[in-house]
Amino acid sequence: MEYLLKNKSSAIPCLIESDPDSSRYMVRNADTSGKGFNSKEEMVDWIRQNWDPEEFEDPESFKQALQDLNAE
Repeated sequence: MEYLLKNKSSAIPCLIESDPDSSRYMVRNADTSGKGFNSKEEMVDWIRQNWDPEEFEDPESFKQALQDLNAE
C-alpha cells in the first residue's frame, strides 16, 4: 500500500509505503527526508508519535491510512 498525504507546510506530499511482500516499510516527511522501518508496526508507531492529523490538508485521509495499515 502507498499513501500520499498533502502536508499543509509542503508542496511535496508525505508518503507512507507498506509492502509486506518485500518487507519494505518507509515514510517520506514534508521536508522530503525519509525513514525506513523493519516492520509495519514499527512504522505505524513512529507515524503516531511524529505526525499529527491536523498537519495535513485532509486529516481524514491520514486517519484512514492508519486504519488501513492496521487492518493490513
